[in-house]
Amino acid sequence: MSHSVLEDLCIGCGACDYSCHAGALTKTDSFLGLFVIDPFTCDDCTVCVDKCPVEAIVHDPAWPTCHGTGCPLTSQRLADVECSIWQQRCPSCGSTLWRHDEGAWGCSTCDQGSKVHCPKDRMLAITDKPVNVGQA
Repeated sequence: MSHSVLEDLCIGCGACDYSCHAGALTKTDSFLGLFVIDPFTCDDCTVCVDKCPVEAIVHDPAWPTCHGTGCPLTSQRLADVECSIWQQRCPSCGSTLWRHDEGAWGCSTCDQGSKVHCPKDRMLAITDKPVNVGQA
């Protein structure tokens, strides 16, 4: 995810949540009902950014952007690879699954023996458990 919600600005209106097709936004338990973005569910479509009336959703440079800056799938060499965008994960290592040319989903590291993987993998060790991630 390359975006985060600024708690100081968020008014809890829910416009971002209703616009998110991936279900990456979750209301917190706070009194004001502020929202947070699940970095492993967000696919960086940026629809929520435009829907926020107070501009509380901003770029977070700590995270790579799906199919953009930092994502190896933007390479011509991996043009035939599709990412599950964290909707399916490897049962062994927890990484997001990839597939080649509409084939079976598999882990780039465990199943395919590739040295190339999702750059969000490195964030698994330094973040809390993802909020909305589906299992493989």
